[in-house]
Amino acid sequence: MEKNNKLIAYGALVLCATFWGWSFFATTVVVQIASPIEVIAIRWMIAAVIFLVLIAMGKIRIDLKRKETKLLMLTAFCQPFIYSLFETSGIKYTSTSESSIIISTIPCFTMILGVLFFKRKVSPLMIASIVIAFTGVTICTVFSPAFSLGGKWYGYALLFGATSISGIYSNLSAKISKVYNPLEITAVMAIMSGLGFQVISLLMGNGFGSYVRMFSAPGSTIAILMLGVFCSCVCYILLNVGLARLHPAIATNVSASISTSVGVISGVVAAGDPFGWFIVVGLVVTLTGVILSSRVE
Repeated sequence: MEKNNKLIAYGALVLCATFWGWSFFATTVVVQIASPIEVIAIRWMIAAVIFLVLIAMGKIRIDLKRKETKLLMLTAFCQPFIYSLFETSGIKYTSTSESSIIISTIPCFTMILGVLFFKRKVSPLMIASIVIAFTGVTICTVFSPAFSLGGKWYGYALLFGATSISGIYSNLSAKISKVYNPLEITAVMAIMSGLGFQVISLLMGNGFGSYVRMFSAPGSTIAILMLGVFCSCVCYILLNVGLARLHPAIATNVSASISTSVGVISGVVAAGDPFGWFIVVGLVVTLTGVILSSRVE
């Protein structure tokens, strides 16, 4: 049974990471039509509508009278809502290279916060797998001709805030998975985020015209539906499946490392990003860390 749980978890995380790794293309299409906050609002409103329909049809039943409901709400508040706000703001004040490296520390923060606040145990192999995977990402980034420094200090602070929030979310999701299943957790995440991002977008002076623009052309329609359905609904269900069955640090290490690897490959193949020894070595080192993660008991 335990072996089957691990296989399901790793399968879910690999599929999740693959979708996220290719989301770059969908994002490049939609940000030409609407601002980042409008894109996030539309993306999560699509996810929210899907889950609201499922709840209305009786396919999902969420018991909000349990004592763990507050933790469920806190989990949904952390990610993607607060995490996305910190990440988006942080990326604005740092380079792509810097933000990639900082975001790749999420498994490290997940592990540290798990030990400090959730009484989780770690092993030398777990630590090694996370450090090795992070090293691989760093090699891919630092040795690239496009690497640059020079971000603002508050940009770094926002990004590290995002990684810390993601670490809290991962540990909380694993904790409440004993009471709520991945579908229920993701439903609350989507509904809270869809409403929250839409309110923020409206307060920033954005109307609903972005919905009309987004769905007025086949290309942008397909792109935003991919982000809303697959990269939001499906991916977070899969991530929560992984978090429910594996140590949170291992689950985030696998998902983050593989999505980064897929993103690097897709960038080289389809976007013309620089290719060199640093890509090959970096990916080999990153995947070595992922393989070691799979051996952690």
